[in-house]
Amino acid sequence: MNTLVCGRANYTIIIVAVSSVFEKLIFCVCLQNNTLPWYTMGMDKTKLLTLINREGVMIWDSLCETYPTLVAYDPPKFKLNPYTWRTAGMCFQDLNLVELGYKFFKSNTKNFDYMMQVILPHEIIHQADFNLHGESEKRCGHGAQWCKMMLQYGLPADKFHPMEISRK
Repeated sequence: MNTLVCGRANYTIIIVAVSSVFEKLIFCVCLQNNTLPWYTMGMDKTKLLTLINREGVMIWDSLCETYPTLVAYDPPKFKLNPYTWRTAGMCFQDLNLVELGYKFFKSNTKNFDYMMQVILPHEIIHQADFNLHGESEKRCGHGAQWCKMMLQYGLPADKFHPMEISRK
């Protein structure tokens, strides 16, 4: 484990895994309070999307190791939606696109962390479920296969989130 001092914050660099699928080193940068450093950088949308893309590839890589058939598919693309205030994320499976609510990321560190740790994998698993099993038997996409994949990934198979933000 290496520590990097940048300005007033100490960052810890942790080697998480060496990806066998994409053959590159996967690492995680964490602040001492476990908040990712991009939250404190003014929430620039470009930097946030870069972070989401990197994290998304790591999640997809993890799913590819669990479900080798997924290697044949590209990870989803990501988009920030500045308008949603109830829906934290949506997966447009036929477009291979995950849309995430920007307001949730910028509201506070707790919601930022929840978006990265729960909502992002939740939506990516919708895409993986679609790629592996086709349309879900449930209209909302939270069918039995999706539930099984969420539990296998280590997250509860909940279709609702606890975050509350204002419309503005």
